[in-house]
Amino acid sequence: MFSKIITGAVALSAVAMVAAVPAQAQSFPKKNITFLIAYGPGGGFDTITRKLAPFLKKHLGGKVNIVPKNLPGGRGKKAAAFLAKRKADGSHIMMFNMPGHAMPNIIGEEAGYDVRKMDWLGRVAQFRYIIVVSAKKSKYQTIQDVLKAKSQIKIPITGPGTTGYLASAILWNALGVKPKYITGYKSSSRYSLGVIRGDGDLTILAKGSFKKYVSSKKKKQAAFKDLKPILEITNGKSEFGVPTTGEMGQKDLAILGGDRIIGTTPGTPKAIKDRLAKAVWDSVNDPEFVAWGKKVGRPVAPLNSEDATKLVGTLYSYYIQYKDVLAASNKKTR
Repeated sequence: MFSKIITGAVALSAVAMVAAVPAQAQSFPKKNITFLIAYGPGGGFDTITRKLAPFLKKHLGGKVNIVPKNLPGGRGKKAAAFLAKRKADGSHIMMFNMPGHAMPNIIGEEAGYDVRKMDWLGRVAQFRYIIVVSAKKSKYQTIQDVLKAKSQIKIPITGPGTTGYLASAILWNALGVKPKYITGYKSSSRYSLGVIRGDGDLTILAKGSFKKYVSSKKKKQAAFKDLKPILEITNGKSEFGVPTTGEMGQKDLAILGGDRIIGTTPGTPKAIKDRLAKAVWDSVNDPEFVAWGKKVGRPVAPLNSEDATKLVGTLYSYYIQYKDVLAASNKKTR
């Protein structure tokens, strides 16, 4: 008799737990959600995060606010570590710079988080890079000028913990160039300005970020008044009429770029994670957000939670092959 009572109690408990999961999802969110931005104002992450926030509010029911919060520092590590230590209740989310945010984990640097343990909600966008120089001050007018340079190439950039830095290190290693990185810039807009005013020779920039410097939709040579592209990282046709890494026989470099993937604190209950993931998917696919991305040259590239999680694993596996190159480059900036 006692056994039957226990068995019945366990069964009732299991039913209650199953019933509680949907209820947990339905009641979420009850309070504002902080949308962390790992970099300073004005850059691509700041722009997209602030644009996406109202859509997340809408697709989470519109009862709470999604509050963007800049938390720059440590080359993006500060915000990621902060997120990892929050209570796993879905109250904090962040758009990660992948694979940039993976670099501390790859080279064995203390980070306060591990990208392999984050709860991933979905991808917002994907981007690829171009190499740019100052259209007025640079002594390097072509990629061949750079490859033939006898002096060390100076590259303004945020720092070793960013996707642009990883891509630069792998790219220049493959092309046999040993650059000197000038770090400390808080966003791509800041280091782009650094190149324009002559702080360094060239830098790497996401194509979407570069387009705001193009003065004509025709993208002809005359349109490049501040920054001029000299190399595009792609195996396809160049969008700007410059040489590509594929044409240079470096087809494996086409993966170099970035994925903007939203994550939340590890250990977030599945019901809450699924609710957030659905809101991310619906927001990124919202026609209004898609139209905005197309208009400003930042097209969306949505992936659901499961596929985004797999992508993080794939990127980690690729970049860890260059652990020694990345670690050596990291030391040179210190």
